[in-house]
Amino acid sequence: MIFTKRPIKHFVLAAFIAASLVFGGSGCKTHAPAAVMDGKDVLLDSLRSKYGDEFTFVDNAGGGTAVTDHCAIHVRSEKLPGDTVYAVRGVFDGKTENRDNYMAYYLKADAEAYLKAMAEDVYGRCRAFYVPDDKMVLPEDMGKDSTVQEMLRASKCYYTVVLPAGQDMSDKGKKLDMLFEKLKADKIRCYLYIAYLDDDKYYESLKSAADMDKAHVAADCVLGMDDDFNITDKKWG
Repeated sequence: MIFTKRPIKHFVLAAFIAASLVFGGSGCKTHAPAAVMDGKDVLLDSLRSKYGDEFTFVDNAGGGTAVTDHCAIHVRSEKLPGDTVYAVRGVFDGKTENRDNYMAYYLKADAEAYLKAMAEDVYGRCRAFYVPDDKMVLPEDMGKDSTVQEMLRASKCYYTVVLPAGQDMSDKGKKLDMLFEKLKADKIRCYLYIAYLDDDKYYESLKSAADMDKAHVAADCVLGMDDDFNITDKKWG
């Protein structure tokens, strides 16, 4: 039987179209439809657009990679190179959103000053350290126009108050309760740590809560609270 060239051309063309339909979504990402874009790239693009900062991927923090899946990553920003930001794409209150804790680091100095002033109202001379919860994400609408109070009320943090040597400790329980009530009134949830130090020079030299030497702590207390401001932990040492 003799075949003409025309049917062969049609067969080859049909095969090429079929192959394109089968393999079109698995090639170069620049040609992939937005619906199957990698979740990591979606988060990075969202962060850059939202904050006007350049972000680089650090590592995966759990979850999937497709837009329709849960995706969590760690990133670093050009403006805050010393901090690792946690970003998540997932379903929040029934809606798929991109959330992160960038503003907790962006407002870190303001948050520390705000919390120090609160502690000074109770203790007088003191130092305060603020560290964001690195597994916490803020609401999607939290941005650079948000205030430090709004950020603190929408998050949870590690809040350390350090007191100099020579403090009267006879009312330490009462003062701790006073600080807790101020936090509750301001709707600020945190992991609170109070430390009375025995050395003033050490008090002045302390760089961060993480560097604290227990050998210089005369008395301390850890206070935990849940989202409804019920005390979950309160232990003096």
